[in-house]
Amino acid sequence: MSKPKTVSPFWFKVAMNLYPPYLFSRTKLLYVSADFKQMKIKIKKSLLNRNLSGTIFGGTMFSASDPFFALMYWQNFAKQYDMNVQVWLKSAKIKYIKPATKDIYIDFELKQEEIEAAKKDIAEKGKHNKEHIVELKNKQGELYAVVNINTYVGLKN
Repeated sequence: MSKPKTVSPFWFKVAMNLYPPYLFSRTKLLYVSADFKQMKIKIKKSLLNRNLSGTIFGGTMFSASDPFFALMYWQNFAKQYDMNVQVWLKSAKIKYIKPATKDIYIDFELKQEEIEAAKKDIAEKGKHNKEHIVELKNKQGELYAVVNINTYVGLKN
């Protein structure tokens, strides 16, 4: 089996910020912790992501929350356990609270206990599913949406 691919937080941030779907939707990765257990995203309200009402398009909000837990698991398994894992968003559900009239911030946090639980499930069952919840807020803490993200982690074939 090939060695798992790892990336530095710096290059990961650069790559994500140049990724066209995020670049053009004004979604920016502001912070990646050295251990890939915390990330902070900003969606800047702009002409490129406004809907007819002048608020941030719901699809932009939803897509900004999509890949980060999967990427955090992937890097943690590669770095901590030297394991190649397959990770993806199995399902997601968004609840819009109110129209997003200002820039949005999303904080992602993956706890070590969650990584260890995933490793245990993979050893015993070959896969792991975990639901994470993220809140999309403005700088003042006003809540715009809540996303339930179900992440799949399994052994890479």
